[in-house]
Amino acid sequence: MWRNNYSRIKFVLILYLKKIYLLYYCLEFKKFGRNNTFWFPVKILGKENISIGDNCALNAYIHIWGSGGVEIGNNVMIAAHVIITSVTHDYNSPSIRHSKLIHKKVIIKDNVWIGTGSIILPGITIGEGAVIGAGSVVTHDVPSKSIVVGNPARIIKTM
Repeated sequence: MWRNNYSRIKFVLILYLKKIYLLYYCLEFKKFGRNNTFWFPVKILGKENISIGDNCALNAYIHIWGSGGVEIGNNVMIAAHVIITSVTHDYNSPSIRHSKLIHKKVIIKDNVWIGTGSIILPGITIGEGAVIGAGSVVTHDVPSKSIVVGNPARIIKTM
């Protein structure tokens, strides 16, 4: 399998460097549980306001704007290209670009699966065991044990 020792050493070194980076990376969060998996690159701002439970998987190319607060429960799967934002602009301001930011906490409870390309807007609570279909835009709270899809996301099934 290994053509030479150099390939094996390089492979092992990369694995250890990823673990060291993740160890350092997790120190910046408000709370960071055990056995979490990150597939880099990810973009997470406001880590000091973000809590992540145990056994979570965050895939590549996710963006989380957490300055308004984000709580991610245990056993949560977040697919690639997901956007979670806890901040927005005041659209009533004369200059939206320079308006005061509005912070609203996002809560994702245990055993949630968020599909590829979904967008979670500020102030949303996603109930335990919910599934967010790929490409959904979540504009309202999602009840526990429900499946939502679409833009805006609508309940298609309750389990």
